[in-house]
Amino acid sequence: MSQTSFTASVLVSLLRKVVGAVVTFLGPSWDGPRRAYQPHHHYMRGPGPKWREKHSRNRAPADGA
Repeated sequence: MSQTSFTASVLVSLLRKVVGAVVTFLGPSWDGPRRAYQPHHHYMRGPGPKWREKHSRNRAPADGA
């Protein structure tokens, strides 16, 4: 009986080591659950000052002068 429990104990110990090694190896590359799309992270407010500066030279004044 003690031989069986010793064998089981050794097998459980080996299994723990193997699972620990696999988790350690895959841990950094495993991102977990996918994040939901968050549109506010991709919101664009329109052209910036560099764009306005570049394109304002090519436009005629709005009052026709």
